[in-house]
Amino acid sequence: MTTPGAISWVGLLTLMVDGPDLPVRGVISSREGTDPSQHEFGWTVFAGQPMPVFAGFTEVKVGDGPGADPAGDPQADTPEDVGHAVEEEPVLTRVWRSGRRVRLEHPDGRPSLIVGEERCWQFRGDDPVPVESPSSAVAYHGNGTQLLHRREANEFTGDDFTRPTGPVEQTTFLGRPAYAVELAPPAHKPFPVQLVVDAETGLVLQQRNDGFAAVDEWTEFVVGEDADDQLFHWEGPARSEEDERAEHEREWQADLAERTEWFRANVAPLPLRLELDLGVLLHVHEPDGSFQASIGEGGLGMLARRPSSQEDWQLGWSEVQHRWTSDGWDWALSMHGDQLTDAGLAALKRALSRA
Repeated sequence: MTTPGAISWVGLLTLMVDGPDLPVRGVISSREGTDPSQHEFGWTVFAGQPMPVFAGFTEVKVGDGPGADPAGDPQADTPEDVGHAVEEEPVLTRVWRSGRRVRLEHPDGRPSLIVGEERCWQFRGDDPVPVESPSSAVAYHGNGTQLLHRREANEFTGDDFTRPTGPVEQTTFLGRPAYAVELAPPAHKPFPVQLVVDAETGLVLQQRNDGFAAVDEWTEFVVGEDADDQLFHWEGPARSEEDERAEHEREWQADLAERTEWFRANVAPLPLRLELDLGVLLHVHEPDGSFQASIGEGGLGMLARRPSSQEDWQLGWSEVQHRWTSDGWDWALSMHGDQLTDAGLAALKRALSRA
């Protein structure tokens, strides 16, 4: 392979963003180090949008069994549960990359994520049936999987590891010609990041944070081999996101019912009935005596009144649960969550009455 010549930061940036899209296979090793941000994983569900699929979620510590699914297991609150390396052993992931298509496997050959042109399949824990999602939902984050992904040019705006601390240097990595550069941290982060970039493909071969002793790197890197199309497709059974959400909802409801029954059997009958002293936070009031206010320090609900009128009353609330007229006033009440009993509503009306 021809040894590359010197390159500027702008030239290296162009190579990283727009380098040739050659097929790649190999192994990625990830050692978390001591950076707390390396341990920040989580699911976010956006209404009407596909659930994000974080590529690094399904990896496990070398020698461990399959990791737990933090999205579906409410008990998954320890490092072992979310599949992080909790000792010094690196996490290893076998990978294939061909264009947008990606396949990730555990060291023992079990697939963890398959990304095709349109669909992806993520394997959770030891469940052999994956969850199928749009491939557009995949985010390469965690356990070194960001090395599979090219950053967009606009990601190098601002100051978050976007400016070199010195010139780009020539080096070799895994016997391949490469470039090394260090990127300065933003003001709120303590240490720079070190990159080693493949001279042929522009893919990052190693990303280090020496200050935190964290390193993600390829330990095997083979370029140019044609990959079998079947690597990037799943022919077996799969679950949809809707199926998974419904299953989680059933499990949560069953668990909630069990805990509610325990309280009923061991503590007190439900629902609890009690009398409360409620504070009022007045938001607006008018010379005619109309007002809107929150009731209860925790925002239990909204209360409003106006002089009695036949005109439509637009309160801007998502829901108005109770309306009544008394002593020349129209009243409106909306409770958030728990609702007043008939007796409780009657007691509130008595408290509000000037008669």
